[in-house]
Amino acid sequence: MLAGCGSDDEQASGDGTAGDGYPRTIVDDAGESVVIDRRPQRVACVANLWDLDTVLALGIVPVQFGVREGFAEMIGAPDRSWEWHENALIELGGSSERISLGESIDTERIAAAEPDLIIGDDGVADSRSQLESLAPVVQIAYFDWRRNLQMIGDALDRRDRADELIADTEARMSAALDGLDVAGATVGLIAAYDTSTFYGLGHESIPAVDLFRRAGFTTVAALSDGATADAPRPEFSAENADILADADVLVVFDFGSAGIVDTGLFTSLPSVAAGRVVVLEQGEVAQGFSTLSPLNLDICIDVVRRAAELL
Repeated sequence: MLAGCGSDDEQASGDGTAGDGYPRTIVDDAGESVVIDRRPQRVACVANLWDLDTVLALGIVPVQFGVREGFAEMIGAPDRSWEWHENALIELGGSSERISLGESIDTERIAAAEPDLIIGDDGVADSRSQLESLAPVVQIAYFDWRRNLQMIGDALDRRDRADELIADTEARMSAALDGLDVAGATVGLIAAYDTSTFYGLGHESIPAVDLFRRAGFTTVAALSDGATADAPRPEFSAENADILADADVLVVFDFGSAGIVDTGLFTSLPSVAAGRVVVLEQGEVAQGFSTLSPLNLDICIDVVRRAAELL
């Protein structure tokens, strides 16, 4: 899983002083120019999402990471993260402090870890000035695992490793999807948090879109047409479910476990009426596919195969 990756011992190479490629400046997903004076020795991840995926994939054991309270409830342990994170930590032979992440960021707990680099998604925006008083802050991108690997690879002087990971993961995708006969079938990819609205997954920066297209599926045009890199998930009223009528198979990220496909106009969709639906309820599989990375690719490939088997 972590072929080519090092352990947290490798993170501590060098003495943490200026020089050896530092200081360096990177531009993060918020468009901020982040100056990193010294080689980071103690990396903190705000949450166990894209930030933790990226850092672990690069072979770094963070000194600390936040565990979202909702995720901990699903996993059934207050300080445990998703299986691919725990497996990576075991393989890397390191341990991290885990802190509960509620609606706000606990800057005091992060300060106590004495990080010299803090990584998080756009949830850091409101606390950025406080966090920057502790260490440089890098805001990573939603969904775009390739960009995140490159960005954090640059920050940690591991860009070569990041590029290698991307190439290896692309090769794994191709090998796993080779021979999957879907004959250009159309897939409708949506996310729902309740039964009143749904979000169309249409932009190629979303891992699920990219992976299904690589498998030979086409995506529902009505979902792709309004999607952009800045707004990759256009929102629709459930009353507009008929825009999914062209889908041969429907894949639903049902984050609210609300059963949207059993309500309203969804029940009359050809794919739903024929039982060609894959529902990913909130949990490990849905989260894994949302944050595709080299660590959890197998989970994502399995969903594509399940959809193909319904045709």
